[in-house]
Formats: sequence, C-alpha cells, structure tokens
Amino acid sequence: MTLRTALALLLCLPACQADPVVATDAATDAPDVVDAPVSVDAPADAPSALDGGGRCSFNRDCIPTERCECSETAGCRCAPGARGAGLPGVTPCTSGDDCASALCVEGSGGTSLCSDACERSDDCPAALPRCLSISGVGDFCARNPSSPDGGADGTALVGMFGARSARFERAQHGNTGADRLLIEAHFGGDPACPTASSPTPRRTVTIRGVRATADATPQTEADGVAAVLFDFGGDLTTAPLLRATAVRVVPRAYERNGRVSLSVTATFPGGTITGELVAPHCTSLDD
Repeated sequence: MTLRTALALLLCLPACQADPVVATDAATDAPDVVDAPVSVDAPADAPSALDGGGRCSFNRDCIPTERCECSETAGCRCAPGARGAGLPGVTPCTSGDDCASALCVEGSGGTSLCSDACERSDDCPAALPRCLSISGVGDFCARNPSSPDGGADGTALVGMFGARSARFERAQHGNTGADRLLIEAHFGGDPACPTASSPTPRRTVTIRGVRATADATPQTEADGVAAVLFDFGGDLTTAPLLRATAVRVVPRAYERNGRVSLSVTATFPGGTITGELVAPHCTSLDD
C-alpha cells in the first residue's frame, strides 16, 4: 500500500503504498513517515471469507485472494492482486506490494524495508526497532529517529495524504505573547534559524497557539491551536496551503527559550500529519 510512506523518520505500506512511510511509538514506547494502511485492527467493514473489498490496513485484513491497496480517493481497501513475500526488517521494498504485510517503511540510509504490525518494540526487528503509532494506520515497526536520515533533533513527523507520504525532518519554535508558541516543522531548506534570505523548504507545517508548558494535558483547536501545511514541493498535495480541520498536541517537555517537545496529530482535507517533534528556540520566530 502506497498510502503511508515515510514515518520519520518519520514512514511505505502495502500494495496501496507508492512510497515508504515515516511514524509515533505505541504502547510503552512513543511514534515516525509511512506508506501505510488505515488501521491495525480490522475496521468495522473489514472483509471476511465471504465478503471481499472491505477497508484494510494490512494484507491480513483481506480475504486470501485480495491484497490491501490504497488510493487518495478511496483510501485503503482490499482488492484482487498478488501479495508480496517480503519480511519485516529484512526485505528491501519499493512499495507495499513487495511485502507480506503490505507495509513498506523508510529504513536507515535511504533504504526502505518491509514492516509489520506490532504491540510493543520487543515485537520489532533490529532494523526497525520502534513500535510506532499513526492515527488511522495503527501500530507498526519503524526505524529509530536518531538513525541516519532521521530528524537530527528527534523530530519524527509524517504526512500521509492518500497514496502520498512524506516526512518532516526538523523543527523550530518562537514565542508568541507571554505564554504561547509558534512551531514550524520543515523538510529541506536551511536548518539554521530562518531569516528573510533563507532558502524555502520543500514543505513546512506551522502549529500556532500552543501553550508554553510541559503539562501533558492535550491541547486542541478548542484551545486555540491551529496548523497550516505549506507544500511548496507538491509532495503531499497540489494545494500550496491547507489549514487543519482538527489539531491535537501533547507537550512532552518545555524549556523557556530552550527546546520544546510535542506529540502532534493534525487532520487536513485529504490527509494527516502525525508524530513527534523537538523544536529548539529561534528568536527570529518570536512575535
């Protein structure tokens, strides 16, 4: 499945995947970009031996003569087709079609590997040691964010829009008012604090209105949190700007004028951006 590709780092899925995915740790761990399906647990309309064509996250959600495939318009559904035989953490892949699970994720060193569902990190192979969780996808094995090609600062955000998946590799924050934060996560561009002459990143998601606190109470759009996606490279959407319809952030750490760490789930028309970020302070982002 080509629906989820990157998770971080941040994660590529089953037959429905076009590119590898990146994803968040599940259970006792935390999440990275992935070309992934809809959910680890079979959805309400999942197919049975007598019912083909239902929604899916993995090949195991489909009857034996079908595989899990994804598209931007239909999402991930079971469809007739040959399944792959690739093993998690062992077999290189270009899409979920290569994998027994239908899940192909971004590994280290620019190589994508077959992955599979997990309940905890102990279930995962050494090459994909983290059990990560992506809203609408479920829990699956992903690479360590500190691996080569992962976010150097611990950022592991993945965008999944239909069959498209792409990661965000770094983040920064500024202060807005006495107790609010502006956070920007990027892929590409200059990792230094932004200036008027900084090169444009390939994609950026901004999260505004986050309360400056280490309190792990979730913050949502009802609390004034808002997110906007600027996809300058057109990797996730043809729209140059998309506003999130729902946002949920959970603070993990906060140091005034230091670093901010958050878990993020943002829903946009046509897709989601989920994962974790670590954002150092940039005075150029202060309001």
